[in-house]
Amino acid sequence: MIGSSIDRWPARWRIVAVVSAVLLAFGAVLALADSGRNSSFSVGLIAREFLFEPKEVTAGTGEIAFFVKNQGAIEHNLVLVAAGGKTVTLISIIEPGQTMRVTVSLPPGLYPLYCSLPGHKDAGMAATLRVTP
Repeated sequence: MIGSSIDRWPARWRIVAVVSAVLLAFGAVLALADSGRNSSFSVGLIAREFLFEPKEVTAGTGEIAFFVKNQGAIEHNLVLVAAGGKTVTLISIIEPGQTMRVTVSLPPGLYPLYCSLPGHKDAGMAATLRVTP
């Protein structure tokens, strides 16, 4: 008899195989449909006298984790502000050699980042975050 090996499976196992395949496909569709929502992004910044690298970063909407490494010889911090100058999040102090993390959820827009320690921002320690839809 010519046929596939599935023809020799008992009917119960064929049903289990079909149901499993359908559930797996349904799960994949749900995962793809949800992939655009609640995405998370990581942004790495280097802080040193007197700059942030890179100067411009881009992330999508959703949760954004900032990892800031102080490669300088003195303390720095990170302040992220929204339109109108309202502070959205901050890392108050980053000691030399230390890496700190802060997480925030943001809608699309441009957000200034800077070090608020006296004289640092004026010396050029600023960057821009662009959040895209």
